Amino acid sequence: MSPLGSPPAPEASLEGGRETARTGAAVRPCADWGTLVVGGSERSSWLEGLVTCQVGPLQPGQGTWGLTLNRQGKIQTVLWVVAAPERLWLALAPGTIDSVEAELGRMLVMEDAELVRPSSAQHWFALHGPAAAERARALAQQFDGHAAPIDWSGLGGAALVVDASRAPALLAACSAELLSDADWLRLRLERGLAELGTDFDGRDRPHEAALERRAVNWTKGCYLGQEVVCMQDLRGKVKRSLRLLRVEAPRDAELPAGTEVLNGARQSIGKLTSSAFSLRAGAWLALARVDLEPLAQAPELYCGQASDLRWPARVTDPI
Repeated sequence: MSPLGSPPAPEASLEGGRETARTGAAVRPCADWGTLVVGGSERSSWLEGLVTCQVGPLQPGQGTWGLTLNRQGKIQTVLWVVAAPERLWLALAPGTIDSVEAELGRMLVMEDAELVRPSSAQHWFALHGPAAAERARALAQQFDGHAAPIDWSGLGGAALVVDASRAPALLAACSAELLSDADWLRLRLERGLAELGTDFDGRDRPHEAALERRAVNWTKGCYLGQEVVCMQDLRGKVKRSLRLLRVEAPRDAELPAGTEVLNGARQSIGKLTSSAFSLRAGAWLALARVDLEPLAQAPELYCGQASDLRWPARVTDPI
């Protein structure tokens, strides 16, 4: 069972594709993700000490995802790791490659490891759904790329990287399976998955991004920023974090990022960071950055303005 529980029975497919992320394999292009490659005989043990996920045991064709943190435990990037013979392929969240490359490079001292950018541009794809791993392997063989199962959502998934020159042909081959931006937003909200740059940023630690049980391995050895993350977990002192809300608003309502989350006393306890209407939920779903203490004390929530408690809301589970 996934950490989010078993997915519900399928209903109407996501708009924009024949196969869906719940019944097959949906393909999401991620051309704006950066790429680094780690080589050398100590590549896995070196990287193991720098990221929140466990990379040491990975064999070619296996993968994982996690975070890199600074010494204060704050998130520097989201990364995917795809293991290949003699190297590890790293996908880095948009806009973070320069800073992360510099920080990781400073951590190379005496290890037999090499951190480089690939000689040619690469194009990443994230596949979502129960058939994602199989489909990604087939595409990697067809387009001379590298793939590995990585389950971000609890529905099944895989990461795929190919040379950018082959991306147009791959996109054409997957034209009926592509996941639009709107459908990706809806899917990740249904699964309660936050996105760097939209729902959280470099000021946040894993607990504040609601990623401490999804992107952090709690059985691995030491990594950069681990002490801060562990102390925060043990003490339970998290003031603000992301929560998934169900908002009872009509489909044509407007619930943009920044919409206030209020308690029954008309006090703001947070703001929406992303939202979409979900046909599966029959309501709006939104991630919101909220103050946890007043949230725990609030018997009722609303989204709107203090002068207009228009839309009732409640914390909900992924669907």
